[in-house]
Order: sequence, then structure tokens, then C-alpha cells
Amino acid sequence: MSDFPRALLAIGAAWRTLAEAERGGPATRARIAEAIRDAHGNPHLLVRAGELLASWGMEAEARDLLAGGLAPDAPIAPLQFAYARRLRALGDRDGARRWYRGGLLRVMPDGAQAMLLELAEMEADAGDQPAAMALLRAAIALPCRDAGAMIAAGRRLSAAGRPDFAYAAFAAAYERGARDTLFLGEFAALAAGGGIALADAERDAAVASLAAHARLAAAFDPETLLAVPRAREASGRWVPLADLSDLLAERIAARRPFSWIRLGDGEARFLLYVHGHLRAGLGEDEARTLVRRIWSMWFGQDIAAVDADRLAGLARQLDTAIGHADLLGLASVARFLNDPNHFGYCAVLETHVANLLGKNGATHFTEALFTYPLNEADPFLRRLLGGLDFLGVISPHPELAARLAKELGIAVTASYDIPGESRLGRAREAADRGRHFPEVYDRILATLHVPFPGAVFIVAGGLLGKIYCDRIRTLSGVALDIGAVVDAWMGINTRGSSLDKAMGAVLPD
Repeated sequence: MSDFPRALLAIGAAWRTLAEAERGGPATRARIAEAIRDAHGNPHLLVRAGELLASWGMEAEARDLLAGGLAPDAPIAPLQFAYARRLRALGDRDGARRWYRGGLLRVMPDGAQAMLLELAEMEADAGDQPAAMALLRAAIALPCRDAGAMIAAGRRLSAAGRPDFAYAAFAAAYERGARDTLFLGEFAALAAGGGIALADAERDAAVASLAAHARLAAAFDPETLLAVPRAREASGRWVPLADLSDLLAERIAARRPFSWIRLGDGEARFLLYVHGHLRAGLGEDEARTLVRRIWSMWFGQDIAAVDADRLAGLARQLDTAIGHADLLGLASVARFLNDPNHFGYCAVLETHVANLLGKNGATHFTEALFTYPLNEADPFLRRLLGGLDFLGVISPHPELAARLAKELGIAVTASYDIPGESRLGRAREAADRGRHFPEVYDRILATLHVPFPGAVFIVAGGLLGKIYCDRIRTLSGVALDIGAVVDAWMGINTRGSSLDKAMGAVLPD
């Protein structure tokens, strides 16, 4: 039996070899011949190889290859599968498994993975657990081409009492891109059940988070919700991208206390966790699922282990920072309409800000993600920061302040270094895990010094950065919450495609 999974994997490898040859890759005639020899007579593979040989002018070789796979009385794969299922229904397990294996050697790879899981369930049902697990591992190793087939297979396997096999099917569908709300809920429930063979803890957490977000998003009526940001963008309090740099330049020149902070999904997850009334029907466990991964990324901690009073105090400080902000970054109508992965989080922020501020609060609003195009149009924010007599920097990059001073002609700098989030991928973050909150956070709030009214600070500190900005404003400074663009300035892309363009302008050493 151990040879059978190897045979399926050999077929998969043969398909990859042919794909390389079609793309003009390094597949040679010898490699193709070797692949076909190991393909166990898979007819679809033979047909494609024959077409490829013929396209190279090798008609005789193509004929001989196809002739070698012909058997006039050989049953086709669908008939073999149908016969195997009838044998199983009649109690002939051995016959069912034999014919099912034969059919699997002759199908297109698109459907092989789901069928392989079904055969694994047959082997387990027959009491051959080692064989079942070997097939399960082979199924996982094959590429998933049909997420729908894998979801259907997962549901059958779950109904048959095999959550471990169902998990493998759902995991393959998820990796293929399946994000249907119902599917995510089923997958999250399987992962939460525990004891699943071959489970991936990081993927489980991601799936559970997506499933919880899908439920959260479904609790908000889009048209009702969008009325608020639409009215905001039609008012004189909205700052479009074209006007943002001018407004910031005016505030810097005025040398009066000013705070620009931006709110995103991270702050929303935290608020959901500490404020039960924002959960829109989610349970406490789901709220913890939504925040746990990002909190660990930020601080290297399990948020459930953090003192509840400290978290409540942090929430109050965040609310104060929102209330004091002169420019508040939220989601634009365009982002609500085009970013379904964050719709629920943006909706939570809208709800919370509306309850917190009412008709008062920030003088102006803008899109929270405008930092990216602002920097692309003006790398290093040269127009705003160039030639300053002082610049304060709160970031996870100790070298940033000196590099900016050299590049932009800044007279004096002050650097407040914080531990960075784990996606920076540096050794220093691994060593600093757990120190930012509350240890470094408390120290910075106690020692932060604004040398004169209107002194400018740039802040890249995630959730805590909003509170640092408010502290700078209270001390009569100008605080700009610019976030992850500073990572790009230092040559580190922590936000994928969002920072791709920014990576074209890196500060020299």
C-alpha cells in the first residue's frame, strides 16, 4: 500500500514536468520519458505528453507513447469509481479499495486530491490506520486545483465522523483561496475541536480570525453604515489626499499643539476585546481570537495573560487620544466598498468613534491609509520634514533619526526606541518580546520631552503610537502618526503590496 501514494505523487511530478516543457523550461525529452515511465499509465498524462511530442514534430514517438497506454478492454476511471462505491455499499471493502486505487491512477489531477481523501476514509473504515494516514499525507502534498471539490469532500468526511480528514480537505481549500463565510465557520469549528492530525496552529488561528470577522461584518448593514462616512466626505471636515500635505505643512508652520492619528483593524480588534458592546453578536472567545494574533505580533504576549486593569486603562488612554486628535484617520467610503477583508473592523471603528465623539472631536478627518500615497508622492515626507530645526522620532528603528537628519538636513533629532513587531523579522524583536507593553510604554510616557512648542515628532508605534501622539500634543508638540512607511525607509517591507512602491526610496546608511 505504501507504493500507492508514491505513485500518485509521481503522477503529480510528471504533470509538473510537462508544464515546464510547455513553458519552454528545462524539461528535456529524457525527463519527459522518465516522467511518463513513472506515471503508471495515467491516460490524461499520456495524451498531453503525446500532444507535446507532436508539437515538436515527433509524430512517431507520440504514436508509440499513446499505443503503450492503450488497452481496448480497460475500464475508464468514472466506471471504476462507481463500481468501487457499489462494492463498498455491499460490504466488499477490499474490492472497493482496489478499484478505487485503480481509478485514482487514471484521473486528471484536478480531482485526485478530494478522491484520495475519500479513499483514506475507506482505509480508516477498514481499520488500516497507517494506510489511511499515508494517503492523507499524499493528499496534502498534492496541489489543490478545485477548492469547491475539497470543501464538498471535507463536509462528507466530517459527516462520516472523520474530522481529521475533513480538516485536511478544508485546509487545502483554504490554501486555494476559499473564503466563503459558511466554509470559514465550518473550518474554524473543526480547528477549534482540537486533536486534529496534521493541523497547523498558525493557519488555524488565521481561519478562526477570518470566520469571526465574516460574522462581525454580516452584523452591519452596509447602506446604513456608509451614510456616516459619505456625509463626512461631503463636509468641509474631510481632507482629501490632494490637500493632506498642505494641511500638515500649515500645522507644522503654526507651531501649535497638533495630533494626527490613524485607526485601523488592529485598534478595532483591541476595542472589540475590551468593549463587549462593540462585538455585534460575537462571543468573548471570538473577540479574543480576533485580537490574539495581532497582539502577539505587536508585543510577543498572549493578551489573555495581560492584567485586565492595564488593558482597561490602555483603552481609556486610546479613547482620550481619539478625542484629542486634530486629524483623525478612518476608512474612506472607497475602502468600505473595496476592502471586504476589513469591512467589519472599519464598521466597529465607525461605531466607536461616533459614540465617543458625537458631533465634536477631531477638527478634520482623512483616510487612514493616505500615508502610503503621501510618501510615494514625497519620499521621506521631504516637504514636511526637510530642514526642520528639530525632529523627534518614536519608532523601532534606532538608526532612523540620524538617517533622516542626514538626508533631509534636520538640525537636531531625538530618538525614542521601541521594540518592533515580529514581522520586522529581526533578532532584536525576538529578544524584546514582551517588553514594549507595559515596560517600555510606561518609560516613554514618563520621559517623553518636547523641547519647544510646535516641535515635530513622527511616530511609528502601532496601537501605542496613538497614545504617544496624544502625549506629544499634551506637551505642546506636533505629532504625526505615519506608521509602517518608516519600515520601508529602512528597507524593510512589513506590509506587502501596500509598501511595494515605498520600497523604491530607502534612506542611505
